[in-house]
Amino acid sequence: MLGLVKMHKFPPTRSKYTKHPLGLLRSMIVISDWNSFINTDRDMSNCNLYKDQKIQEVTNASVIFVPVDFSRVIENQRSYIFLYGAGIYWTKFSIINPQTITTDHRFLTGILIPEEKWLNNHFNTEPFFFPPSHNFIASDYLLEFPFASLGDQDDIDGLSKRAFSRGIILTQLVFPFKEPLLLLRKATEGYDEFDSPDSPMRVLMAEFQDHSRINEIVTEKAHTEYERTIPGIQSIKSDLLEIFPEKWKNEIYLKGLRGEVAKVSKDFAFIGASLILK
Repeated sequence: MLGLVKMHKFPPTRSKYTKHPLGLLRSMIVISDWNSFINTDRDMSNCNLYKDQKIQEVTNASVIFVPVDFSRVIENQRSYIFLYGAGIYWTKFSIINPQTITTDHRFLTGILIPEEKWLNNHFNTEPFFFPPSHNFIASDYLLEFPFASLGDQDDIDGLSKRAFSRGIILTQLVFPFKEPLLLLRKATEGYDEFDSPDSPMRVLMAEFQDHSRINEIVTEKAHTEYERTIPGIQSIKSDLLEIFPEKWKNEIYLKGLRGEVAKVSKDFAFIGASLILK
């Protein structure tokens, strides 16, 4: 069981869990248009209601995620990339009556993506805009920003790279996604969402089980408020332990995952968010 001592803010120059100045932070992944990214023809008509109000238009459905690491999940001879860490699904939409633009979100501890989709989006980059030496990734809907590019630099070349990186971060991340970034920072600074033993694993799946599970959030255990309908997601179900590999039923394995999620969430709250949003 994870410790119940509430975390306190620590200086943004080091991690509580490691001597590395960035802690467990490697990169921030942004999927700018989740529904276009998963590219599904699945009927989404059941996603057109929000709190019994008809949705007129979903103008944005994005994912921001800070991974600790990834593993492969093999199901029916197909390979999936499972990223685990701390993140948020954020959607902006309008309802018809009353005519209102609103937002909603769900916090995530994992994303499951078919491996071929993950690889395709990592190799279809724009090197003339994101130089390979900076380790930025840019495909049609997936962006990846390395935290190391914003760290301390001790030479002229390093300083120029950092200035270039700051410009990319501001235009491609902060300006279009400031609201979900602030929500994620607030959640990671707190205790309930990512480092409480009562917070279940919550995984956003692009697809799984031979396309029978598409565009779903699956949770480790039931949570009535979390499972209410949200625009852009086909369904939210609490059967994660039933559909994932057998090792997920091992409490020691799950405890290890939760522990890593808790660590990277705090490193983002007090190191990564400061670098991005300053």
